[in-house]
Amino acid sequence: MAAQIDAPKTIPDVPLPAEGQVQVQPQTGKTPVTILMVDDQPGKLLSYEVILRDLGEALVKATSAREALDCLLKLDVAVVLLDVSMPEMDGFELADMMRQHPRFQKTPIIFVSAVHLTDVDRIRAYQSGAVDYISVPVVPDVLRAKVSVFAELHRTTRQLQQLNRELEARVAERSEALRSLNAQLQERVAELESIMKVLPVGVAVAQSPEGNEITTNTALREILSLDSADKPIDQAFATAGYTAYQHGRRLDAEEMPVQTSLRTMQPTGLTELELRRNGGLAKSLLASASPLFDEAGQVRGAVGAFFDITEQKRMEEILRERAELLELASEAIMVRDWWGGIHFWNAGAEALYGWSREEAIGQNAHTFLATRWPVSLEHMRETLRADRRWDGDLVHRCKDGREVVVASRQALTISGGMVLEINRDITAQLQAEEALRRNDRLAAMGKLAGIVAHEINNPLAAITNAFFLLQNHPSLDQQARYYAQLAEQELARVSHITKQTLSFYRESQIAVPLQLSDLLKDVLELQHANLISNNIRLETQYKVAGEVHGFPGELKQVFMNLIANAIQAMPQGGRLRIRVRNAIRRGEYLPGIVVSITDSGCGIRPEDARRLFEPFYTTKSTKGTGLGLWISRGIVEKHDGTLTFRSHFGEKGTATCFQIFLSTHKTT
Repeated sequence: MAAQIDAPKTIPDVPLPAEGQVQVQPQTGKTPVTILMVDDQPGKLLSYEVILRDLGEALVKATSAREALDCLLKLDVAVVLLDVSMPEMDGFELADMMRQHPRFQKTPIIFVSAVHLTDVDRIRAYQSGAVDYISVPVVPDVLRAKVSVFAELHRTTRQLQQLNRELEARVAERSEALRSLNAQLQERVAELESIMKVLPVGVAVAQSPEGNEITTNTALREILSLDSADKPIDQAFATAGYTAYQHGRRLDAEEMPVQTSLRTMQPTGLTELELRRNGGLAKSLLASASPLFDEAGQVRGAVGAFFDITEQKRMEEILRERAELLELASEAIMVRDWWGGIHFWNAGAEALYGWSREEAIGQNAHTFLATRWPVSLEHMRETLRADRRWDGDLVHRCKDGREVVVASRQALTISGGMVLEINRDITAQLQAEEALRRNDRLAAMGKLAGIVAHEINNPLAAITNAFFLLQNHPSLDQQARYYAQLAEQELARVSHITKQTLSFYRESQIAVPLQLSDLLKDVLELQHANLISNNIRLETQYKVAGEVHGFPGELKQVFMNLIANAIQAMPQGGRLRIRVRNAIRRGEYLPGIVVSITDSGCGIRPEDARRLFEPFYTTKSTKGTGLGLWISRGIVEKHDGTLTFRSHFGEKGTATCFQIFLSTHKTT
């Protein structure tokens, strides 16, 4: 009886065969498998090795059954070449032990025997797991052929096992990915269902290409007061008593956004719908729809979104009505945000400031209009925050460069984010008030000047006579007589000033029609000698139609003063240009005539320009009285005209131009 050895339940830590027992042949492009050769005779093992070397497999030699078991437990053996007759444990016993271990039950065994085996021995060998039998002497080609078949079979089996493991791992990975994806999809579906429930936008989903299976979310059912989530939308509309209109035209069921998207297979874009019920407007909706496609690119349904804009439309109508009222207002009205950004600009603002609505919207009002405040901007904002309104006068700049004064009323909106600003132009009113005050001052000063001139006129006459007598006194030497003459000349100058003052404030007669060009020609005739002596070239241009009503003597005095000043400004010669033309007074559309007197003289310094029309202010040292321009402006304003000037001084060159505007419209 062969000894029974229980197969170990676990592979013990067995050392590999000693060096020289394992022969790994050169690689042949395939993964070598292990062939275990078991025989107690080293010479036979060497012969097997020589025969099998060309197979290119890993050849392992064992000289005993115990050593063979050690190799089996440590290595993955493809086929065992086993000698039947061995001491201690023969090949049959080793084969029986191998078959008792689950790992080696299918390991192929080829028995090798030097003695003739009986049929009983062969049956026992096959029962022990042998797959073939070879007798000694071994035929090399037969041995190689049989071993190579089992080696290749083992290699193929191992590859199949590896592929199977990889496939199982891949399947497990795919299964895990599918489980994860399925979980994500379930979460996504649950998330979308939750969104659909709380979404304030109405949603309708067509589940079929025909559009007869449409579900709606809670928001849409609440918007339309629908009683069923699964009823087709057109039936739900009809049940609720709605009729859909677009731009006043009634829509059929197939023209609704979802059905249109299904039919055209295209998104519909935003469409405004009016839902009417019982002959009146019930709801205003903003709707859009888009088709849903399957993997093949075929339409499988559609989704529609419906926004309830009923309240928005109502507010828009209210705002439109109010905007129309604002447009009709004559005041300049704007709506701006807290930081000055303009959001509304009415026709009154366009008329006052000259900028169109398109130019103004989006601009910062404070910089756009170059606003000047009577208080700081921060103080004005604090007042708006506290009182929710602010009233005061502002200075704004118009598109044409004019500055206007406006009475501004500003109010904070209910939300506190916008400021309504209403501005009324009070420039003309302030100018009229200022003119009235100036006329009052001039009248008072005139009366005072008349009184003073009258009071000093008599003493001046007496003093002048005294100096005349003094000059003719025989006791006066030449030096004293010179001083007396000088004093008499200065007294004559003072007398002339008093006469000018008295003549200006003396009551005038009735105004008569005048041709300004004729008055200018008379004055230029008187100044002809001065123009020649000062080497001044005269240029005149009289392109004028019409006449003014006024007092010729006073207007001649104005022209005389301005032309005399121009001549004195060009002591080294120059050019004097006088131009008369028709014009319209800016801002008032008042027809009239403009007289321009331009010299190429020294110009007027900016510090002098500010005080040029003040009485007794002169730039001519002791030669001027400082009354010429003051009196001239008074005469022009008395004729309801304006006297202005502009001057270049310094790097830009030197020149001065005085302009007189007189209306051709006769006032009663």
